Amino acid sequence: MLFVCYVTIDPESRDEVIARFKDDGIVEPKGVKLIGAWIALTQQETWSIFEADSAEAIMKLFEPWTDLNVHQIAPVMDFAALKKYVDAND
Repeated sequence: MLFVCYVTIDPESRDEVIARFKDDGIVEPKGVKLIGAWIALTQQETWSIFEADSAEAIMKLFEPWTDLNVHQIAPVMDFAALKKYVDAND
């Protein structure tokens, strides 16, 4: 399953977020694979796409960051999967 995540970083937390990222990076728990990640030039917003076996695996990925960031996470599908779904449900 694919998940997209939009993260906002409070200006007061930015330096701590960057320091933690430098020290630990993004640790992908078992069952999670990073597809892509981007950060705004202001260093206060990020966007990422992950493939994961379960919602619980995604929770393990982001839980260490919830003290600093606000995460908006949603399961998503690509357009090929959408087309297959729509065609099957006509």
